[in-house]
Amino acid sequence: MLCQFCNEREATIHFTNVENSKVNEIHICAPCAEERGFDELKKSNCATSDLVASLFDSAFAAVDKGSTAGTCPTCGTSYPSFQDVGRLGCSHCYEYFKERLYPLLRSIHGNTWHLGKAPRRFGAAVSVKRRLKELEGELGRAVQAEQYELAAKIRDEIRRLTIGKGGVDKPCRRSES
Repeated sequence: MLCQFCNEREATIHFTNVENSKVNEIHICAPCAEERGFDELKKSNCATSDLVASLFDSAFAAVDKGSTAGTCPTCGTSYPSFQDVGRLGCSHCYEYFKERLYPLLRSIHGNTWHLGKAPRRFGAAVSVKRRLKELEGELGRAVQAEQYELAAKIRDEIRRLTIGKGGVDKPCRRSES
């Protein structure tokens, strides 16, 4: 995950602050943390909520350069309301506030698309399952289009992946009519 402030280095320090059921998270690299006084926080007894609040204010200021005018035509949620609550009102808000949400999402998550929640150690198994699902769809389309040579190749690929992940090579059952 990239640092929310510089968007260049990997974030190594992660703050989570919960106030009145509002969860705020900050992901910051060591150089940016030094610039913003993180070292002073470790040495002193100052309130962490003040530091977290100031970091969030600067994070929102860094990414929110658009005007605050306008509300979602579907639910009436405004962007300042989203900033206060931390939640959008409906699925249409994502499209309506897209220009302001993308930089915010990029600064928080490092990307503007979902990469999945599977831990890296399970990534290979998940990708094999996804590939099997894709191949099964392709197989169905090939059979429906009567492209039997292509269907046979896809079937062989499915078998290879199934055997490779510990599956058992089972003969196809044919319905007897």
